[in-house]
Amino acid sequence: MANHPPPSMIYPKTFSSVDDQHQFHQQQRQSSQQQQISPMSQSYSHSGTMNSLPESSDMMNLTANHHLQYQSQASPQQQHFSPNYQNYSSQFSSHQQPQLLTRPAMPFTQTSNQNFYSNQFHSQASSVGGYQQKNSMDHLTQKMSSMSVNQGWNNLWRMEHVNLLAEKDIYSKAYQHEQQQRKNPPQTKNLNCDKDVMRCTLNKIPESASLLQKSRLPLGIILHPFTSMPNIPVVQDSVIVRCRTCRTYINPFVRLIDQRRWQCNLCHRINEAPEEFIYDYRTRKPIDIMTRPELNHCSIEFVASVEYMVRPPQPAIYLFVFECTASAIQLGYIKHLSAAILESIDRMPGDSRSLIGFIAFDSKLHFFNLNEDRPVHMIMPDIHDVFLPHSDALLVNIHTCREKIVYFLENVLPKFPCESSLGDPTKLAADHQSALGPALQVAFKLISSTGGRITLVQTSLPTAGNLSQGCVLQNREDPNSRTINSQSSNNALTPLLNPATDFFKKLALECSEHQVTVDLFNLSSSFSDLATIAAISKYSGGSIKYYGSGGNPSSPPSLCAMLNRFKEDLKHYLTREIGFEAVMRVRSTRGVSIHTFHGNLFFRSSDLIALPITNPDSAFGIQLTISEDLKDFNQVCLQSALLYTNSNGERRIRVHTLSLPVISDLAEIMDSADQEAIISLLAKMAVDRSCQSSIQDAREALINSNIDFINSYRLINSPSSPGLFISHQTRLLPLYTLALLKHTSFRMGISTRIDERVYAMEQMKTMPNKYLMLYIYPNLYPIHYEFDPLESPPTPLQLSFANIDRDGVYLLDTYDHLFIYVCKSVNPNFLRDVFDVTHFSQIQDDGDQNTTTVSNTPPAMMMINNQRPSHAMFPNPNISSQSMNGYAEDLSNSKPTVGDGPRDNPNWNDLNGKLSENGTIYRNQNGSLDDTNAFTQKSYQQSSIIKLPQLENLTSKRIHAFIKKLIDDRPFKPCFHILREDSRLRYTFLQYMYDDRNESAFSYYEFLQHLLQNIEK
Repeated sequence: MANHPPPSMIYPKTFSSVDDQHQFHQQQRQSSQQQQISPMSQSYSHSGTMNSLPESSDMMNLTANHHLQYQSQASPQQQHFSPNYQNYSSQFSSHQQPQLLTRPAMPFTQTSNQNFYSNQFHSQASSVGGYQQKNSMDHLTQKMSSMSVNQGWNNLWRMEHVNLLAEKDIYSKAYQHEQQQRKNPPQTKNLNCDKDVMRCTLNKIPESASLLQKSRLPLGIILHPFTSMPNIPVVQDSVIVRCRTCRTYINPFVRLIDQRRWQCNLCHRINEAPEEFIYDYRTRKPIDIMTRPELNHCSIEFVASVEYMVRPPQPAIYLFVFECTASAIQLGYIKHLSAAILESIDRMPGDSRSLIGFIAFDSKLHFFNLNEDRPVHMIMPDIHDVFLPHSDALLVNIHTCREKIVYFLENVLPKFPCESSLGDPTKLAADHQSALGPALQVAFKLISSTGGRITLVQTSLPTAGNLSQGCVLQNREDPNSRTINSQSSNNALTPLLNPATDFFKKLALECSEHQVTVDLFNLSSSFSDLATIAAISKYSGGSIKYYGSGGNPSSPPSLCAMLNRFKEDLKHYLTREIGFEAVMRVRSTRGVSIHTFHGNLFFRSSDLIALPITNPDSAFGIQLTISEDLKDFNQVCLQSALLYTNSNGERRIRVHTLSLPVISDLAEIMDSADQEAIISLLAKMAVDRSCQSSIQDAREALINSNIDFINSYRLINSPSSPGLFISHQTRLLPLYTLALLKHTSFRMGISTRIDERVYAMEQMKTMPNKYLMLYIYPNLYPIHYEFDPLESPPTPLQLSFANIDRDGVYLLDTYDHLFIYVCKSVNPNFLRDVFDVTHFSQIQDDGDQNTTTVSNTPPAMMMINNQRPSHAMFPNPNISSQSMNGYAEDLSNSKPTVGDGPRDNPNWNDLNGKLSENGTIYRNQNGSLDDTNAFTQKSYQQSSIIKLPQLENLTSKRIHAFIKKLIDDRPFKPCFHILREDSRLRYTFLQYMYDDRNESAFSYYEFLQHLLQNIEK
């Protein structure tokens, strides 16, 4: 008698959550393996079993007349991610019904022929390879006979999908699931490189381009090649083992034929291992090659030999080019610039040959000779034909001239351009013209012979220089037309996203050729044409930081916060690990080709990238295509090799290798998708689409990518109930897509400054993935109840105002901004313990600060920092020396509460509306309650970024510790805001409620309905 499957396997049970569903299936798989039931007897050996199957199962719905197969007529290069994103049209045979890709008009002004992919769809009767059955029973028996019980179960019932319309708080559940996986990592050793270094959009590679085409998913990798890796193995052998044909570095995925021979995992050539690799001449013993670090680590660094050098390693050269116009004086940033350099000079990367120099500019160029006993100031008024006045003395050795440099940073630069140190102490330079172009030209001439890094600080639009060269820019932005341009469906906004001239791009290409990188710090609060000026950093491999949205010159607290943030970021920038004279090459298995690179870089050839200086804070996106069938391969390998000179003048090669299996099953491919890598790559593609065509086209392509993927998923996973079904691994894709549509980069109908939009797009292109996801979809934390910031931090909520309680306090983390949002009915004890106030109205938020004069600004919630801006040194009609002095004195210390005794009311409402007893949740090693948690024992220095008073109670310390945990490992610090529920700036918080409807976009639920309607048409 045949063995029948248990009833629980025939009739799938319902689940309260996706996690319960996963747990149930894991138990079923374990039970099946223990019983060792054969696949045929388990599922198909008895006709009664088939009759008892649900009528809505996937395989029962596969018929010869209604199953669709994709067939592309495009060339292999056109099938995937065309650089021009050519439109596609959905064409079906006349007898085929339904036409799944017919889409009506929609609020997004979507057209059915707009997408990232240039493909044509045809539906026709297909063979088994096209997922159509010839004979229902024979086909199922033949196909399932080679499968295990678990494979048959998964293919029949496909229980891994999620109905998005029925899921609530999907982001919070996904976050909890991810945190649980991090706490309980798999015990098996994973030889692949870390996801923060390299991750692919698909964890299983399709065996052909047509199969990839059916999935409607992008194929590419997100690469962070120079991420900080303090424990990376370093190989110092004299011989570096590489493939003789494709030059791949030996890695854990090669095939060892014997002790001397190995087969390359990219080109499959058999190579001979050198003697040094298998024999130790020092000990005169053979080496067990399985212990070699190259075969046990996918991220490894080699010390390069002389053959990898075209010249001796260059010294570290740091040249600071900064603006000293009237706008720079008003901001007062120069004092913070000098303080950051002074605090970092002993920790800047470099050896004993390191050099440093300074050039300032307004309508003239200012040079400083630091080789003399006292700094010598030289002025070049003629900026139309620049030259070097004293090339030998403008760059000085950091170590041998340290005292002179320190004197300059302490006594001259903070007072510049005030002429007290150079001449008449009553005379103040107030030049409104900016000669940015000539300053960059002379800076390039100064270090072009050796290479190095130019740090550019800009505060205004370049208005002085040679007009014929294109270095003088005009104000292209009309503030009154920002909303009109954002609402327009034409290309009116596109020219503003692209450079006005090619001057900065041409200069950047010259810099890249001579191993010079330009990093831009833009502090302008008005239009500075970032789209044009940013080219100097984009094409020279540099980085861009924009502070214009965070500093208001008429608001001293806001300005002070921006300047302190600039100083902290500059200190990290000056002391981070960097690599000089870098080049990078990405290799892949034969049959997989590189299509497009995204990031700040310059191509020397089709696969060789020039990075004069590489840094750990920049990442890249790479689109891939399948140019040849991979049916003969069982894996696809990708390898990046970064050749650079470290700070000690040593040539290094950092290698990362990723190996992924090749499969032929479309369902497995779609289930292997990496939603974070996909949305990151789509965002980069959308930026290019916005600049080449229009933002509206990019938005439509983002929407269509979701429609096409979900539509493809439905074809192989026919659900038994109505809804919007998607794989568990991609359940957040629609949510992330909606967040992109409402992001500063791509939003429409909302007044957005051009510089802010351009900078947001720049972040999309270069930000590492672990920070980019937070930048796309921020985290909203409830902080008004007890939690352990180190062990059990609060779970982020979905970005909807429906999750905001009237008695709650919330921390919104958008990566570059931190908002504390205080609701009106918050517990008074919380106000006292955290804000040192007794009433809600006493909280001073950013809205109050932006509308209050300096003399009347209460200091309790402002920036806590002893440094004052340099406005006190330079007269300003808006800020007086007396008021700024008083402001600094008031902010020197915060007022603590008295003691750590119990609060007046020992209870308050937690997130769920339940009453929780007041007290500590911290436990010692024995598990008993203890109020001496790790973050209370550690001396906590008040950050110049966090403008909360640090009070002597556990609630205050807990919140400070939580904020510190969030921002400590970030390369650049966020701007901090405190907003009351009745704040004038309340909209700055509400605009991040991406799940809610606004005047120009759907809510999350409406967006899901929109996707469903277009899929069912």
